[in-house]
Amino acid sequence: MKTNVTLATLAMILAAGHAAAQDGTLRIYSAYPDEHMRALVEGFGAVHPDVEVLVSVQPGEQLLSTLELELRAGSPQADVVGLNQASIGALQQSHSAFAQYTPEGYDAVRAEVRDESGTSVPACVNLYLIQYNTNSIDAADAPTHWTGLLDPKWADQIALADPASSQSVHSFIWFISEYMADKGDDYGWSYFEKLSANAPRLERSHGTIRDMTAGGERPIAVQLLANGQTSANRGDPTSLVWPAEGSPGEISSFAMFEAAANAPAAQAWLDYIVSADAQALMPDALGCAPVRNDVAYTFPDGTAVGDVTIVPVDSEFIARERESQIDRFNTAMGR
Repeated sequence: MKTNVTLATLAMILAAGHAAAQDGTLRIYSAYPDEHMRALVEGFGAVHPDVEVLVSVQPGEQLLSTLELELRAGSPQADVVGLNQASIGALQQSHSAFAQYTPEGYDAVRAEVRDESGTSVPACVNLYLIQYNTNSIDAADAPTHWTGLLDPKWADQIALADPASSQSVHSFIWFISEYMADKGDDYGWSYFEKLSANAPRLERSHGTIRDMTAGGERPIAVQLLANGQTSANRGDPTSLVWPAEGSPGEISSFAMFEAAANAPAAQAWLDYIVSADAQALMPDALGCAPVRNDVAYTFPDGTAVGDVTIVPVDSEFIARERESQIDRFNTAMGR
């Protein structure tokens, strides 16, 4: 899927504070759906009207496969890629594919979400939570802990992303299997062994899961904040639970290829992503929490950020152990 965007309006309104980009074409590979990218592309186009932005969207694992083929051939076809920080880190370890760049205004970005290597630029924090259909499940009956999903009453009602096709769900798998492993018998890999008894529906994407939950086909799900935000924006009959154990935070990021054909435009994109203008768009664009300290944000259910226990994921572990984690997940789930 490709979206061509060239805007010549609003440039005078938003131009201040952003580096000027050369004209030409900026090619972006993205794991973020077109509906999430559109507002960012339009905002960037308003600042840089002479740059044509071409966005090619693929699900995360599919995009990783595409990039592996292109990088092995030494011919990446994009200037910028949008993936989670762990996936960008894995590609960098294997191919040294990305250029280091410090965007304008980076000092305003929260230190805990920055990539120490300097190769990826954080756009927002996407958290895992429980989403449920309010027509099917009363708020009082919704689980308050991740282990609540192990209750047999949720048999044939849960949806979860498949790590073989979703790059994001590796953050949740790491949280349960590694971070929570010493917190009790219901965590670690035994969690997924017990969850398999409830026959969760494994899907390729969180967007599909969001629609299944909103429609009642699978009324409760392990979901990302981005899709919870989308549901709230469109008025779906859903609500959110922030489990007491905490919510693993995946860092949605962008990186510039070392071989970018239009490096000035790629740098201008990264400058824009961390700007206050773009960060204010993040809840409605990528659907996740801004990474700047000076941009206010409240979760779509009204919960304050300070009331949620956010657990930063171990991106290095996820990048290094991706394949082994998929194998262990499949074994635990009886696949």
